[in-house]
Amino acid sequence: MVRSRQALGVFWNLCLLSAFLAIVEAQPKVSSLADRPPADLAPAIASLLQATGAKAVVGGATLDLWFAQAVAANGDGPAWSNVESGTLIGAMRVTGAFKEIRGKVVPPGVYTLRYGLQPQNGDHLGISMYRDFLVISPASVDRDPKVLGFDGTVALSKQVIGTSHPAALSIDPPEDAPGAVLSTYRNDLGHDGVVFEVPRRPAGTIKFGLIVSGLIVH
Repeated sequence: MVRSRQALGVFWNLCLLSAFLAIVEAQPKVSSLADRPPADLAPAIASLLQATGAKAVVGGATLDLWFAQAVAANGDGPAWSNVESGTLIGAMRVTGAFKEIRGKVVPPGVYTLRYGLQPQNGDHLGISMYRDFLVISPASVDRDPKVLGFDGTVALSKQVIGTSHPAALSIDPPEDAPGAVLSTYRNDLGHDGVVFEVPRRPAGTIKFGLIVSGLIVH
């Protein structure tokens, strides 16, 4: 009986250790990236991006990210206020198997990232506790850096996953994305994010958390 209890105790300790290691392994690994934006991007878009980026390893996928040199905002206000929907925010290169916030597979390739504000209608209730997203579009079709608006951005993004919805990455506000730039965190929904910051024009910066691992079921 004693040996059985000891064996059971060892078994549960191993289960707990395995669960802990699985959680640690699942957390994103982030580093700076010296590579310039990829040649797959249109020159007009690549010219607006920073020369260096960040690398996030998420499970079996790698995300290389480059953000804009400056994001235009039409007036004062915190974070994304006064940033027009469809504004170019950056670019992303996906290597390996990656799923966006709805759980749809984003094939390996190069994409643009544009700001998107979730509509306040019944079709989109429950997608996120926040309305801010980075909308993913194929670099092969998103060639002009002009502001596209919500409908124009969605029209391009739907080509990523072949549904009526755009492919997107959810954004957390600064208060839910603690820590320094390029640090990782886990929000109240259990989603893993990375802290980023982009310059805001005419002045200031936009600090935000970008969810790179975690799904919202709708």
